[in-house]
Amino acid sequence: MLVLSQRLHLAPIMSLQTGARVAIAKEPIIDPRRLHIVALYCEGPLLDSEAAVLYTGDIREVSDIGLIVDDSDVIMDPRQLVRLQEVIDFDFHLMHLPVLTEHGKHLGKVSDYTVDTLTFLIHKIHVRRPLLRSLSVAELIIDRQQIIEVTNQHIIVRSATVTTEARSKSTAFANPFRTPSPQPDTIDGERRSSS
Repeated sequence: MLVLSQRLHLAPIMSLQTGARVAIAKEPIIDPRRLHIVALYCEGPLLDSEAAVLYTGDIREVSDIGLIVDDSDVIMDPRQLVRLQEVIDFDFHLMHLPVLTEHGKHLGKVSDYTVDTLTFLIHKIHVRRPLLRSLSVAELIIDRQQIIEVTNQHIIVRSATVTTEARSKSTAFANPFRTPSPQPDTIDGERRSSS
């Protein structure tokens, strides 16, 4: 199921073992190499450590009541998670990143994104247009397949413009109803006799 990132932010984390809320989801930890939410920072009075992390792989389901996990033991201290430390060190934040085309045209900034709740891959980014351009289109939705490069400074996407070469190829067709039909042989405007 695809959901907006806002659905994950401040979502209660519910334990199947106790049937109660064990924490609240905070900021996502995003791997920019794959645009994948690998974990979520959590907080709550029942947690053992002040800084706590929930791997998205430990989430059984995203439902109307929140994020459902087996029990509170799946929420861990990030200092114990060596593999996750590399992604944490990227210090990547997707929200408000500038989005540019491959030709350097500024499209706007990321205002939201759509996440698959089974894989936690980011499928689409929502781009809020600058004020003058927002008069025609307020928001763009860009699919992950259009994204070329992701850095801490910007996101580069494929341009949606059609090149003149592609345009000329698309209009280079022959209309069979408009081709000149063969005319009988004439000499000085008079028809040649077949005798």
